Amino acid sequence: MINEELEMAKRQTLHFLSFRLRSIKEVRAFLGKKGHLPELVQKAIDELAEQNFLDDRGFAGWWAEARIKQGWGQVKIKNELKMKGVEEEIINSVVDRDWGKIINQMIDKQSAKFAGLHGRDQRSKMRQWLFGRGFTWSQIQRAFDDITING
Repeated sequence: MINEELEMAKRQTLHFLSFRLRSIKEVRAFLGKKGHLPELVQKAIDELAEQNFLDDRGFAGWWAEARIKQGWGQVKIKNELKMKGVEEEIINSVVDRDWGKIINQMIDKQSAKFAGLHGRDQRSKMRQWLFGRGFTWSQIQRAFDDITING
C-alpha cells in the first residue's frame, strides 16, 4: 500500500513538473494539498531529487534567467526565490550578475517609453520605473552616473 502511494505521489509530482521547473517547497506544498502524509512526501521528494527531477539550484537558475529576460531586478528575483523556499546561498549564487549591464540594457530598451519627458523628469520617472522592477537604488544610480559620464 505504501509503495503504491509513493509511486502515486511521484507520478503526481512528475506531472506537476511537466509544466515548468518547481522548487522543493512548491512540490512539498503540492503533495500536501493532494493529501499525502508528510513522511511520504519527504520520501517522494528525496527519491525524485536523487534522480535529478528536483533541484533547487537548477530551479533557481532557471527562474532568475526567466525573470531577467522579463526585465526584473535583483531584489524582486531574490524575494520570489525566498518565497519559493530556496536557500539563501543558492539565491545569492544565481543573482550574482553584472546588474549594471542589465540595467543599461533596460534603459536602452525603455528609453522610448520616457521620450515625452525631458531632463530631470525623464531621469526621475525612469529611476522610479527601474526601482519598481526590482533594481536597487545604488544599482540605478551607478547606471545613471555611467550614462552621464559616457553619454
